[in-house]
Amino acid sequence: MSMNFRKIRALAITLGLFVAVYGPAFAAVSLIRPTAQGAVPIIISISLAIALVLIFTLARRVGSVSEFGLSIPKFRYVGLALLLGLPLAFAAGWFGHLFPSKGPFDTSRFPLWMLWLYFGVGASVQEEVIFRGLLQSFLEKRWTTVLVFGASLSPAVLFTATLFGIIHLGSGPIVIAGAIVLGLVGGELRRRSGSLLPAVIVHALFNIPNLLWT
Repeated sequence: MSMNFRKIRALAITLGLFVAVYGPAFAAVSLIRPTAQGAVPIIISISLAIALVLIFTLARRVGSVSEFGLSIPKFRYVGLALLLGLPLAFAAGWFGHLFPSKGPFDTSRFPLWMLWLYFGVGASVQEEVIFRGLLQSFLEKRWTTVLVFGASLSPAVLFTATLFGIIHLGSGPIVIAGAIVLGLVGGELRRRSGSLLPAVIVHALFNIPNLLWT
């Protein structure tokens, strides 16, 4: 089996995992037709549960769930996440204020506690487990890093960050760009620390300005 075919096969499987995670969640919402307040937790909980099941299933082949970022990082990576996340949060809030966009759900009637629970905590954990935990980790094992100007560059990080941007297509170019930047920063933190926690911290900080100004 040629190297290129293996890479294409890994990409196809990764996209299949993405569909397997989100497909049932959106199918459930289409069948139940809940309000926005009900749709968000359904999507978060079902997709997160499926992602975790897939991670634990795949982990049996590699020996440990830590291969998918379910581990405690060294403290310096937590500090680095805070150091990077705060200016990113400021930039996200500033651009979001200048170029307001409408998300896929009307959150104007969401209670404040619900916004913080769903988007401050829930989405930060769910999306990082799916993108940086499941998808990126799967590709990292099959796509080798490349050297660019002496620095290692991970195609897996680039791909998952791009895919993360694509799923935000309905929210406008500023949100898409922000999602890609968030994906790149979170992906690199995940890759270097071996843990999802720094990526979750950056993601949560990134979401805070929109919650404050809601």
